[in-house]
Amino acid sequence: MAKVIVEMKNITKYFYGVPALQGVSFELLEGEIHALMGENGAGKSTLSKVITGIHRADLGEMYIRGELCSFSSVRQANEKGIAMVTQEFSLMKDFSVAENIFLTSPGYYKAGFFSDKKSMVKKTWELLKLFNMEDYIDPYERVENLSIAQMQIVEIIKAVSKDASILILDEPTASLTKREISLLFDLIRNMKKKGTSFIIVSHKLNEIYEISDRITVLRDGKQVLGNAKTKELDERSLIKAMVGREVENLYGAEKSGSKEFDKEEIVLEVKNLSDTVGFVKNVNFSVRRGEIVGFSGLLGAGRTEMAKCIFGAYNRSRDSKVMILGKEVKPNSIRTAMREGIGYVSEDRKHDGLFQELSIGININIEELTVHGGAYISDKKEQELCEKMASGLRIKMTSPDVAVQSLSGGNQQKVLLAKWLMLKPKLLIVDEPTRGVDIGAKADIYQILYDLAKEGVGVVVISSEMPEVMGLCNTIYVMREGRITGSLSASEISEERIGYFSTMG
Repeated sequence: MAKVIVEMKNITKYFYGVPALQGVSFELLEGEIHALMGENGAGKSTLSKVITGIHRADLGEMYIRGELCSFSSVRQANEKGIAMVTQEFSLMKDFSVAENIFLTSPGYYKAGFFSDKKSMVKKTWELLKLFNMEDYIDPYERVENLSIAQMQIVEIIKAVSKDASILILDEPTASLTKREISLLFDLIRNMKKKGTSFIIVSHKLNEIYEISDRITVLRDGKQVLGNAKTKELDERSLIKAMVGREVENLYGAEKSGSKEFDKEEIVLEVKNLSDTVGFVKNVNFSVRRGEIVGFSGLLGAGRTEMAKCIFGAYNRSRDSKVMILGKEVKPNSIRTAMREGIGYVSEDRKHDGLFQELSIGININIEELTVHGGAYISDKKEQELCEKMASGLRIKMTSPDVAVQSLSGGNQQKVLLAKWLMLKPKLLIVDEPTRGVDIGAKADIYQILYDLAKEGVGVVVISSEMPEVMGLCNTIYVMREGRITGSLSASEISEERIGYFSTMG
């Protein structure tokens, strides 16, 4: 039987008198991949930070390889072989891979200079070969030239170089392509064979079922599912544990129904759409009333640029045509697009979608004010509209007056949807609608999109998550290098066909 290397008993942690963790117990075995799951705010990050010495538990005990430990710093955790790789990398982009790995190792870097670079590179090659990564990473390559996946691998190898045998990975696949995820999982499996243990914090069910051995679920700071074997846990039970309610079908009842829509009335028609710099090339498609149309493809395929051309945020070529209900929309004008009934939910809600420091109420109403020339709206009316939207979209908030940045990722995404729903759009384009949100918020967002389609709104979904685009959409277009390479009706949709058109079409 595998040895227990991390054991936590009844861990409790308070912040300003409010419990973030309440009596949580957890164990990690040697050579195990253990998934830590739960909605945003469930306590996953706090538990990870207790293990890594960022926070100290107020109550409870933690044992590392049988030794009672209570870390007061990250360094103390590192000395016990524990490291965490977050979504914000700590790499120096101007330095090479080898220099980054040995930057903080004794004897290699002093007073702004590296010594014994030959030894550094040799040891980096040895580490890469140990985990079969030598064909994917060059020790001499500058970090600024690496992909996100390669940077993540460098962070992991860096931790291993310091004798870390317990690694916590926080949302490790959030920005990765399918191929990069496969590469990362190969590394994790190779390290597992050599005895490294992993705690993986993730929202992605399909990936957790693929990579993990056991699952622990937190909800509202409490452990609701502990150390369950992944292969013995069905998806429905896992979702219920995470959100605290039954979610009959993640993609809504319509997934198993007829997915009917008005096949006659065309809401959006796009003809010969190209941008002026070559990201989008002669794109043609249409969206009918009540239809959900998906766009799939690899990163850089031109999907986001296409959406921005339709919305007026990117310049389109002279012979491009965008029509809403048969009326041509003036090019290169966001305000005109909005007035004609086009809404666009950006993939980057923090920079393009929301004013993080402004209130929820202002964010929800701001686009309506923009379209109507800054017309005045009373505080009382703003609050009423905000509370109505919050109730309908299940936005968890204490008050419409609090800043958007205080909300979880899922609730921020719902606020972003709410501000476009205020305009009663004829067409809504959503770009990566559930990126970085938890499973409960995903289910809510999917239902919002279905409800819009039922009301006759045309919906365009751009997503890098294959199950999402397959589960939601009536029709899927696949893009590659700025062009549509494949069109799939509901009966034709399959992962293999989407993959083919993404790479070979």
